[in-house]
Amino acid sequence: MSAPSLRNRFRATLSRLLLGPGAGQPVIHAIPITTFSPRRDSRAVLDAYAEDAWFQAVVDTVADPIAASHFRVFKPNHLRTPPGSFKTKALRTRLCAMNVQLRTKELEALVSAGDWIELEDHELLRILYAPHPDYPGQSCLKLLAVYRMLPGEAFLWLRRSATGTVVGYEPIPPHCVSMTPTPQDPHYFISYNQFAGRVHASEVVWLKGLDPRNPVGRGLGRGSALADELDTNAAIQSARKATFKRGGLPAAVVGVDEGPAGEDRAEELQAEYEERFGKPESAGRVWFVSGKTTLSQIQQDFRALQMDEAARALGSLVRQVFNVPPGMMGDSAAGTRASAEEEKYTLADRAIAPWQDKLVVELNHGLVPRVDPEAIIVAKDPRPESWERTFKVMAAAPNEGVSWNEVRALGGLPPDPALEGKRPRPLPGAQPVLDTPATPANPPPPRGDAERR
Repeated sequence: MSAPSLRNRFRATLSRLLLGPGAGQPVIHAIPITTFSPRRDSRAVLDAYAEDAWFQAVVDTVADPIAASHFRVFKPNHLRTPPGSFKTKALRTRLCAMNVQLRTKELEALVSAGDWIELEDHELLRILYAPHPDYPGQSCLKLLAVYRMLPGEAFLWLRRSATGTVVGYEPIPPHCVSMTPTPQDPHYFISYNQFAGRVHASEVVWLKGLDPRNPVGRGLGRGSALADELDTNAAIQSARKATFKRGGLPAAVVGVDEGPAGEDRAEELQAEYEERFGKPESAGRVWFVSGKTTLSQIQQDFRALQMDEAARALGSLVRQVFNVPPGMMGDSAAGTRASAEEEKYTLADRAIAPWQDKLVVELNHGLVPRVDPEAIIVAKDPRPESWERTFKVMAAAPNEGVSWNEVRALGGLPPDPALEGKRPRPLPGAQPVLDTPATPANPPPPRGDAERR
């Protein structure tokens, strides 16, 4: 065996300097990384989600469909591909980088060719659908979606069996993770309910959106960017509540300066006032009395009540940040059935599908390799079929150029085995179109002498 080259010895020495003694690994981090505490607004944005009904409704419109995703698990067929081959690893990496439509199409082609297989019963499906003994999988997936959308990061504390295999996870709020791992100290510090301690990095899956200012730091979500807007909306609601909470105020205070008899005179004026002005038709009348009388008028403070326009603008901004159409939030003032169908597709295409794909990609990167390094999970495309397109395809007259199953595929319907290979018949009276003119089969009629001239 030849001696290691100077380059390899230099890399090994540098690796030991950066990663500590005994690290016979290539250089992973060239820049020292320090641990990071949670963002100051991580807890605040979750408090806003819990206390602001509108903000919660907007986020749930996107998070609930993600939590109800239908997952599928694919794995290479070891009868065709040896396990652990470089080609399989490269293909899995490429599949994870695709969007949901291309990934699903590519996997279906691999399954049809026999190179990959779909597993109907796999431990990854059990982990996704039942990760916790006390909560359903849909609730845990919704927490992951909310954490990923608002603070920008989610932590999964893995649950293991007696044999050490991963059987589930515990979703940890981001603000409960006070320290993240470093190359020198690969541990998280978690303070969650009655637990406070260090957890090794191999036991935690960290899903996060990279912060352009510091990619190795804590995650960044859209909820953090809405901190000022959410605080302003909360202040408007608090001011409105305080205005009404003060109770009913008198419309005016009347002071009667009559010396010792002032209290009796005030009661007489009150009785006279109630007699004259205790009717609806007396509203707006001015009352003049004799004697030394002062009047101080009091008006309700309606400044807090005049913030409806600002509150609506802030609510519309929150909805637009998460790409939620107005019709999906109950605003159907000018809505029709066609616009409602279009808004459903827009919600799935612009809001649900991107966040779902981010979650699937990050799970394939962090969770799946700890369960089955060769597997890959795929979520069903949330975009609905267009009802208008289906109606047009079904109402159109098909021709011989397409088969019946191709027509059904255009309409968003599954293929029918009974119609395999069959094509529509020509419509009554339809004539075939010929590319070249046909030669007449009958001879021309004889012409007379006059016609010959």
